Amino acid sequence: MTDAFHKLPLTFDIQRLKQDLWMQQQQLWIEHINRHVHDGGWASLPLRSVDGRIDNANVVETNPAYYKNTPYLEQSSYLKEVLASFQCTIVSARLMSLQARQEIRRHTDLDLRFEDGCARLHIPIQTHPAVEFNINDQSIHFGEGECWYMNANYPHQVFNGSDINRVHLVIDCVVNDWLRALFSNSGYQTKISDHKYGCANVDDNNVSQVIAQLECLGSETALALAHHYKTIKG
Repeated sequence: MTDAFHKLPLTFDIQRLKQDLWMQQQQLWIEHINRHVHDGGWASLPLRSVDGRIDNANVVETNPAYYKNTPYLEQSSYLKEVLASFQCTIVSARLMSLQARQEIRRHTDLDLRFEDGCARLHIPIQTHPAVEFNINDQSIHFGEGECWYMNANYPHQVFNGSDINRVHLVIDCVVNDWLRALFSNSGYQTKISDHKYGCANVDDNNVSQVIAQLECLGSETALALAHHYKTIKG
């Protein structure tokens, strides 16, 4: 049993997913802002973003009140249906593409752990067995039309060894009773954490750097988390 990833008992119509993807292929996809971990092959199309903007796919602010559907989602009838099927608050939703023969290098994200109240879910729309996903040094393949949780607080990386672009629908959502039941009833077991800062990738060695990064972001959520870490650090 691992808390690095978990397959949820949800499946979606692959052909309808791909039909909506095909409709959006010619839109202006946004290169992922974290250029330290990719060489230009990682891009996103925002479906729910801050203020519903189509020129910003970044997920920095985690308050769902700031997020709205984009015109791209309004044009995608089945993707709207998929999101509506989740009986929890959805913060952001994006189509995320990794080009053929490209990689996303090893990195971590903050505050994207089920136990912390925000879960990142992946629904693969277009993928291939040669896509190698590694989370916390464990390899896993997410199949088309499936729904997977991944603990993005853990170090993770992806290599697309195929000749096609890998595209996932990536959803960040607020954990509620419905989502807890979905996880529990499908066998997920919460891993009790004894991490000082409540996060696997924050410790005494890097907490000052993490605090500085959060303060640079400047959002209400980021500043609150920076203050929380400062209080623990003492």
